Amino acid sequence: MEWPKLKNIILIILALTNLCLLVFVAQRELRDGQLQRQARQEAIQFLEDRGVSVEEEQVPQSMELWPQTVERDLEQESELAASLLGGEVDLEERGAGVYRYSNKAGFIQFHSDGSFSAVFSPGLFPVREDWEQTCRDVLDKLAFQGELLEERENALVFRQLWNGYPLFTQQVTLEIEDDSLTAMTSGRRLVGTPVENASQQPITVVTALIDFLNALNTLGDVCSRIDAITPGYIAITSLSGPMALTPVWQITTDTGAYQLDLLTGELGRLS
Repeated sequence: MEWPKLKNIILIILALTNLCLLVFVAQRELRDGQLQRQARQEAIQFLEDRGVSVEEEQVPQSMELWPQTVERDLEQESELAASLLGGEVDLEERGAGVYRYSNKAGFIQFHSDGSFSAVFSPGLFPVREDWEQTCRDVLDKLAFQGELLEERENALVFRQLWNGYPLFTQQVTLEIEDDSLTAMTSGRRLVGTPVENASQQPITVVTALIDFLNALNTLGDVCSRIDAITPGYIAITSLSGPMALTPVWQITTDTGAYQLDLLTGELGRLS
């Protein structure tokens, strides 16, 4: 047989082999998806059989949040300080991982655990009628994507988001005085860019639901309805290591709110 014809036959065989493999993988993924959906529905029914109702749309379809680690980025902090204060800044190293950046516009101070605070010169950030948008514009200078949590008489409180998910432990209060943004207080933020931690794996949706019910009973609490499940992260810091982002569910029930650790299945009450 001539080589060109043999070559075409080989290519056809390879193409058919790849097609068969693709069909096999697609069928397996479809079957796995069906099994996961069935297990999720059975877990929801398991809760309802024990007196805890939950709307199916309230329960996540899958576990989308994975643990992350965040190394502190000092170069990024310097750039953000310059962006916030509108120009070149002076650096003061204050010890214990605390750095303060300042110029005539004010100062901002960063800590190794993600804590930060800032004070601004009067009139640097005049507040328009739309307080929220003014504060968001300032937070953008810090690469702090946030959602408004609370509006007080002279302050707004924002919680940081990452990839659209809330960071429950990271938030900041922006204080307003005489029609000007004057300070950032009680701030906590990501210290760098999160990187997935492949050494840890979250539990499944089914396991999370069952762990919630079992832990609720262990706490001695009761509820008859789950009103909301909000996936997000909490940040955990240490003196020597990187920041760790742990995936959690915040679960609101008819009798109280709880936080479920999606790595360990541990449940705690929220005040």
